[in-house]
Amino acid sequence: MEIILFTGVGIVLYLLCDRLLLLLEKVHGEPLPGRNIIFFVLILILSLSVFNLMRTLLHPGEGPQNNNQEQQSPDGGDQAAQPH
Repeated sequence: MEIILFTGVGIVLYLLCDRLLLLLEKVHGEPLPGRNIIFFVLILILSLSVFNLMRTLLHPGEGPQNNNQEQQSPDGGDQAAQPH
């Protein structure tokens, strides 16, 4: 179900960036030089921001702040390895 949500949001972001670029060109009065690069930057920034927000909302408690905790083995972790 998550993949459908992320795909739908990606499509909406694509359309939104296209409209933003058309609006920027309308304000500028002519097609912008480097239109593809501007579109790429817009969609990159928006998609990274929105997908990160979605991940945070869909999975609270998971994230980069929890990755720094050390993992301990179930046996306590301070026993020497036994040769086999």
